[in-house]
This record gives sequence, C-alpha cells and structure tokens, in this order.
Amino acid sequence: MTLAIEETASRPAAHAHAILPGLVAEGFTGPVPRFGDPSWSLEALVHGPGVSVATIHWKTVPAAFREELRHLTWLLINTSLPASFLIGRHPRWRTTVSPGHVYPTVAIWRAFCQWLQERGISSLRDCTPADLQAYALHLTTERAMQRNPAQKVLAALTRLWALDSSNPFPVGLCEPPWLTEGADDFLPAGSSTAENSTEPITPETMGPLLIWALRVIDDFADDILTAVLRKEEILARSRQNPATPEGQAALEDYLGRFIAAGDSPPSMAAGNRTGLAATYIAYMTGAAVHQVHHQVIAGPWRERLLSADGPAPVFTELSGTVDGRPWKKFIDYSEAGALKIHLTTAAYIVVSYLTGMRPREIQGLESGCCPEPESGRHLIYGRVYKMAVNDDGNHVPQGTIRDVPWVAIEPVVRAIRTVERINLDGYLFGDLPPDTMNLRIEKFIAWASNLAKSLDRPHETVPEDKYGSIGVSRFRRTMAWHIARRPGGLVALAVQYGHMRTAMSAGYASRSRNGMHDLLDLETALAAADTLASLNEDLANGAGISGPAARRAINAAQHAPEFAGTIVNARQARALLENPSLTIYENPSAMLMCVYKPDRALCNRITEREAPRLDRCVTSCANIARTDDHADQMRQEAESLAKQALKSPEPLGHRLEARARRLREEADQHDRSRILLEETR
Repeated sequence: MTLAIEETASRPAAHAHAILPGLVAEGFTGPVPRFGDPSWSLEALVHGPGVSVATIHWKTVPAAFREELRHLTWLLINTSLPASFLIGRHPRWRTTVSPGHVYPTVAIWRAFCQWLQERGISSLRDCTPADLQAYALHLTTERAMQRNPAQKVLAALTRLWALDSSNPFPVGLCEPPWLTEGADDFLPAGSSTAENSTEPITPETMGPLLIWALRVIDDFADDILTAVLRKEEILARSRQNPATPEGQAALEDYLGRFIAAGDSPPSMAAGNRTGLAATYIAYMTGAAVHQVHHQVIAGPWRERLLSADGPAPVFTELSGTVDGRPWKKFIDYSEAGALKIHLTTAAYIVVSYLTGMRPREIQGLESGCCPEPESGRHLIYGRVYKMAVNDDGNHVPQGTIRDVPWVAIEPVVRAIRTVERINLDGYLFGDLPPDTMNLRIEKFIAWASNLAKSLDRPHETVPEDKYGSIGVSRFRRTMAWHIARRPGGLVALAVQYGHMRTAMSAGYASRSRNGMHDLLDLETALAAADTLASLNEDLANGAGISGPAARRAINAAQHAPEFAGTIVNARQARALLENPSLTIYENPSAMLMCVYKPDRALCNRITEREAPRLDRCVTSCANIARTDDHADQMRQEAESLAKQALKSPEPLGHRLEARARRLREEADQHDRSRILLEETR
C-alpha cells in the first residue's frame, strides 16, 4: 500500500529502503536497494513475466540535481499523488505510475536536468516557466521529437512538478506553463503512434511466416519434442557412466571405426566452431565423459578428433513431412535445443497473430489457460496488464484476471497444447522480455527460409518485410489489417479467416468497445477510406463502374477528400463506419467492391451485421459494384484459368474452362453497363 504524499514526514535516511516492503513483488527474494545506494535496481518491483529489469545509476544524474531527483524518485515509487490532482486531467492519468514506467520517467527527468545544467541552472528551484517553455521547443526543434513521445515528456515533467509541490518539503519547481496555457502550443503537430501507427506486416512476409509457424506446430512438434527427450536422456545417462576398462575399450573401438573408414566422429556445435560430441559419444559407448575428453588430449587420433565435424543423430525416425517428403533426415544432438526454441517461437507467432493479444498478455499465459470446453468454443483465460487498475483507479502491476476470456480458434489451441508439453507448469513462454522474443522470431525466419531452400521450396522462404524487423508488437495490428482487407486470402491458410471478426466480437462482447475492437474499427475505416480515395481518383480520370450499387459507390467516392489523412484513432474511424452511405469495402479476391447495406446483404442473411462477410460474396448481391480495373483483373484471371485447363485432367479442365467463361461474361457485362461520373451529374 503506497503512502499519500501528505503523510511522508521527511527525506528517507540513507539506510532506508528505496522500495517500501509493501511494493516488493510477491516471491522476490533478492536485495532491495537502500535510499543512499549509488544504484537502485528496480527488480523488486517486477510483477509477471516478460518485463525488463532496469537499474537507476545515480552517477548518470548531474551532481547538482542528484539528491533532488533521488528524493523525488523515491516519492514516485512509494507514494501516491493526491486524488484531487486528477481533477481535469486526461482519463489515463493515475495517482501512481506502474513499475514499468518508473525508469522511463526518471530517464526523462535526468535528460531535463542535463539540459538545465547546460543552461547554467543547478537546481530545480531555479527553473522558470520560460525554461520549461524553451525545453518544450528544444524537444520539437533540436531533438525533432514527434508529438506522441513529446507528449510523454511533458507528462513526466508534469508529474515531477506534482510530486514536488505536493510533498511537505518541496524543492520549488515552478508549475509547467502547458497546464494553464494548454499543451497543444507546446507540442508538434502530428498523429498518435503506438499500435495504431505500427505498420502491419506485409502479406508477402506474413503468409509464409504463418505457413511455417503452423507447419512446425502441426507437423514437426512430435519429432522435435521426441528429440529433446532423447537428448535429455543422453545427458543424464552419460553423466552417470563410470570410468571402466570395458568402457575405454568400447570407446577406442567406436572411434577407431570412424578413423578407419575416413569419416569424422560425431561432433557438436560450439558457437561458430564444432568439437567432438563427448557426451553423445559417452552415451553411445558406455565410457565416462572424461575418458572421451582424454582421447582428445592424449589419444592417438588427437588431430582428427579436434577437427571432428560428423553428425550426432539423436532421432532418425521422423514422422513429419512436407508434401509427403520428410522434413529432415534426422535431428542432430547439436540442434535439438535450437529446435525446441523454434517450436516455442512458432507457437508464440500463432497465438499472437490469431488472437490479437498484446505481448505482455501472451507472456502472462500459464499452463492450463485454455481448458477443454464442455461445449462451444475454446476460451483462453489470462491476465490483463495494460488496463489493470484497482478500486482507486491506480495501476495494478501484477495484472488482474481478465473479465472476458479470449476466443481461441483451433490453430491457437494446438499451439497452446504444444507449449504445454514443454512447460508443464508456470508461464507458457517463460520470463522473456519482448526484445528476446523479437530476436527469436528473426532467428526462426532465417531457419525456416533455409529449410524451405533445402526442401526445394524457394517460394516459401520468408522475405524481408519492407517496414523492418518482425517485432512482437506488430502481430496485433497485422491481424486487424488482414481481417479488414484480406478475408479468405493467403494468410488465412487452413483457418476460416473470414470468421475471425465474428470470433473477435464474441471474445470482446461484454467489454466496452476498446482494445481490439478499436483496432479493428481503425483498420476497417482506413481500408474504406483508401477504397473511397482510389475510386474517387479513378472516376475523375474517366473510369467506369457497373453493378447494382454503382451509383451509391459514386456518391460515396465524392466524400473521399473529407477523410484523406484524418483517420488516426478509433473515434474518427467510427465516424466513417457509422455512416452507412460511405462504407465501401474492396474485395480483391472476388474482384469487386461491396457498397455495404446490411438489409440488402446476401452474405449476412440471418442477422444484420456491422460489416460484410467478404469471404462469402454473392455475385447477385445488390451491394456489389465493379470498376474497369476489376473487369481487367477478371479477364486476366480467365486467361490464366484457360491455360491451366489445357494441362489439367478432363473433369478439372472442364471446371476451369467454365469458370473462365463466367469471368469473361461478367467482364463483358461490365463493359455494356458501365457508367461514368459525368453521367450521374
């Protein structure tokens, strides 16, 4: 329980705890820093897995400000601001900060003090409103900081002033001018960042990445886990082997056969080098491990053993295949551990991408989180961290049990079951910070691409994403992007991806419309705005449009300039989506667009849904419109199908020819019925 600032009597003594006992994470047994220590490790504040541990080093703070910031940081960690401070603040303001925000907040304070020192100021009490105004200008000009990070800096400085002015022994920092004049004048123009502006992973990258993640879970998991168990058995048994004359004789015979045949003995990787697989050889011969090492040091084949690079198979009867072809000849002793990590990484990718969970929420999943249902869908039970608050509205660092579980489709259930075979108890994905998982994903991509090449499947290598590395924070946005724009496409694979919006709605049904709903709304609105803009430009350049909803599409396209570059948050997204005359959805797989009106939709015959089921487009629907580009695409597809028909068996060839004929007829119908923009005026 934190103390109210008004209750703190004085500065803590040097030997006092820097983190009060009531705030120490449950189960933490390490040392808690003292107030006078040169460094404060914040490890005692860490609750849950996947949280980076930071340390405040006071020597990095300018000496003139060091003791002032030390006391204010102690207040930041251990006390609460008065509840009255929240009056008029943004709803996200809290009287305390979460443990994960302590270090970033202090880092902002430190940078501010360094800037003050450069201006010849040696105490926070000497800082004036003009100095604070100049610092805000410094952030946007000299440091070229964008609006969102600059906003965080001003918020941290506001909390610095609030902590100082609310405690009985203030330094005397002046009130920030943005509190009375408004923050907009102190911030650069621009849109928000975070997940709403995180670039989605492109389909060209996400498609093969998900292919390999699902393949590893579904086809390779049994082989990998069997190999891991065999390696553990080898380690356990070889360490128990006693040094006996019989073992020595068996060892010499075993190595001698390799030397006589001109083959290299079994080896294992050690960094960028290989060396004799001593433990493996001890298991195979019954010799003691140190007897194997002695052969390398003093045996007759020393040079040959030092340069060993032969295989050390631990499992050869693999069941996994790729299109009927074994995915490997065997699993080597050296790679079993790496394959286990790849298996866990594959499961993380599947869970992250197909649930929409935030990285911290995935890290908090525990074994048993997805029990077998008595009926209906599988559900995932876990903790929520980002929005976890107590009855007083303060952040709860250990998270709270989620009110509504996540919906788990079948691939996610299989991924969770696989990881549960690795981690029988505790957290499914261990205590890994996001940066570590990001690195593992990059390694998984490289491994999967190399495997694709070795299996003569270069089309399944994972290309580099044009927006950069595949970080864990990008999967959530990518899922929303594909639900909104690519129903039934490559990324869906065996998953009935068009149903994902329905599944997400069911999983979030009893929550307020935030979180994943907001992200889905945003992506859907951005897709609709892009479609409006593209259609408006095409019509202005003389393109034609046909179909029952052609005139509605033309009317909607004329509103495109109103939304150009304006949709940056969920509220603005809903403003577009709630206007029924503007909801246009591009469906590239069906080569048409849907000018959606629920009461006319053939894809949603039972209920009037808020969005169309683009994976169920019906060509006779009254909501359909086609452009000249769509007609061109249909003719190109018809030509491709006709060529395939010539090389296909008769029944399949007839179906392909019929499909090509229908596409040409529909394209011709577009040409006959198309209207132009000027014809509607």
